[in-house]
Amino acid sequence: MGMSPMPFENDKKVYGTGIRTWHFILPLLRMGHKICVCNYAIPSAYPEDFRSKHVKNFIYRIDSKGEKDFLVSASKLNKEDEENKSDYRGSAAKAEMSDQSDYEFEYNILKKDDFENIELLSEIFSRFKPDCIVGCTFYPSYIASKLSGLQSDKDIAAVPFWADLFGHVMAEAQARAYVDGDDSCLFHYWNSEYNIITSADIFSCVSSRQKYALVGELGAVGRLNRYTAGYDFGVVIPCGISEGEYVHTKNVIRGKHGIKDDDFVVLWTGGYNTWTDVDTLFKGLIYAMEKNPEIKFVSTGGEIPEQDLKTYPYFLSLIDTGPCKDRFIMRGWVPGEDVLNYYLEADTGINIDKDIYEVKLGSKNRILDWFKAGLCVLSSNVCELTDIIEKEKIGYTFKPGDYKDLGEKLIYLAGHRDEITKTAKAGKEYALHNFNFDTTTSMLQKWVEKPSFSPDRGKERKLFFSREEALNNLDQIVLRQRKMIEERDARIQELEGIVEKGFVYKIYTYFKVLKRKISG
Repeated sequence: MGMSPMPFENDKKVYGTGIRTWHFILPLLRMGHKICVCNYAIPSAYPEDFRSKHVKNFIYRIDSKGEKDFLVSASKLNKEDEENKSDYRGSAAKAEMSDQSDYEFEYNILKKDDFENIELLSEIFSRFKPDCIVGCTFYPSYIASKLSGLQSDKDIAAVPFWADLFGHVMAEAQARAYVDGDDSCLFHYWNSEYNIITSADIFSCVSSRQKYALVGELGAVGRLNRYTAGYDFGVVIPCGISEGEYVHTKNVIRGKHGIKDDDFVVLWTGGYNTWTDVDTLFKGLIYAMEKNPEIKFVSTGGEIPEQDLKTYPYFLSLIDTGPCKDRFIMRGWVPGEDVLNYYLEADTGINIDKDIYEVKLGSKNRILDWFKAGLCVLSSNVCELTDIIEKEKIGYTFKPGDYKDLGEKLIYLAGHRDEITKTAKAGKEYALHNFNFDTTTSMLQKWVEKPSFSPDRGKERKLFFSREEALNNLDQIVLRQRKMIEERDARIQELEGIVEKGFVYKIYTYFKVLKRKISG
């Protein structure tokens, strides 16, 4: 279970969660595993009238030239999909492998109501009969935990459950609470996290820092007990990079929007989330631009409707009221295939984060994408990945929150272009060797070959036992209430149909008209 769109779908918006999902799936397909994918369709990446799609035989194809293509076979659960076959077909000039290959899997792309419909998921589960469940990223892992919780039912056989915690969610909740000025989201995040960490058999994290934060949470919910002594709950799966080369297909920066061929282009790609330090970014850019007229800032991406609607508009307001306005080229969200051309035409990609726990415990997908493109990386040094960049000399870093340090680094890079070309090459080589999909998921591949339960599966846990029981009861109450509401609505609709066509309805209408005439 994961998130859509995945990167090969060539959608305008591809988020880190979709990349992470494909990061997990592709190596398992290469190993020959039969996979049923149930993904949440991120609303802002799909049309408003999008309906859930169920494709039994989805085929991901890579041709002999290395240009990827994907399609679906005629076997579908939804009839209308045959008419909209083009919705599943696309191509982009980037390679995943060097030879032609077809990978087939079942692909369910689900709207929110369907993704949270445990009965629907149970039907898919019972039909597919998996040997294990893998939840990829936080929200899908939460839904998977609810499905796992039903495995005591006689119709659903218990199988081991792997939960991927793509970043530390409580640190993310803190970042969101700060931006919103409201702590009410904290319970929602913790309640979801609690369900995951009390039900999964093994977990993956994006950094060793996050892994140890997870250990603290596991202790708090009673899973560091006598049964699990010596058992390693956590596996580190850092952000990954797919194989192959990005190929330049059209000009998108140079000679456009007032950008000259010899200008120094600083590129931002992706969403502006709650942890993006746009104040330091703006001040650092202005500091550098005022000293070097060749420095231009180009941005693709923008606000994230499901997460943060404030940071990007605020950044735009800073630009609109500040100096050097014409040197900020804000392109917004652009098609995925065009983003690759931005990578290949820019001089450096910039990542800038607040010095907060969410960033310290997490990682950055966009940096791996820049590495793959051979684009020089410049980032605030907050997370484990940027520590590696600093240590291995495969990019450049600056102090978080220090706009002068950022500005000076930009000025230096703009004046040492031969050096950054060499550094970018070193970064690409290091990333392709250490962060490729297969290497980073080696432990997941090993586990899926022989999935196993955690030592405390089915054992009584003394700590917070009453809370777990209360939460299970609450879930059952909510489920029963939902069924009651559905039955009530169906009955009301049925009665309305009877009344509208019946004699009683006609008499009722007649007396209503008569009453108005008498009153008048």
